[in-house]
Amino acid sequence: MSLLNVFGIGSKKRRIQTMTVEQAYKGVQAGAFVLVDVRRLDEWNETGRPQGSVGVTLQDAAYEQKIARHLAGNKEKAVALICRSGARSMQGAEKLRANGFSNITNVTGGFMAWAKQDLPIDHPPFEDD
Repeated sequence: MSLLNVFGIGSKKRRIQTMTVEQAYKGVQAGAFVLVDVRRLDEWNETGRPQGSVGVTLQDAAYEQKIARHLAGNKEKAVALICRSGARSMQGAEKLRANGFSNITNVTGGFMAWAKQDLPIDHPPFEDD
């Protein structure tokens, strides 16, 4: 069984899957997917970002292109999105799905749940990745 299946994201279906912050942390540590924080730069600099995540703000005009770059251009590669609470990351996931990305997961509870579980955080300053 592949790491992707272990973390519940191995399906090639175009639906958006979900995972907990604990699953996201373990998956990032295992290198199973790219974790993208879609919050704004000011939010990253205020609270930090989940350890191992990259930052691409949902409002960025080149949002899809920047995420594709983090996936080495492979729209089938696994990507997990996180925001403050889970709403913006779901919007971001829908946007990716509409643009041909096929292995997308939304992290439920977002950064608030990540911090509440006392999972590791990378600290500012940040710039848009």
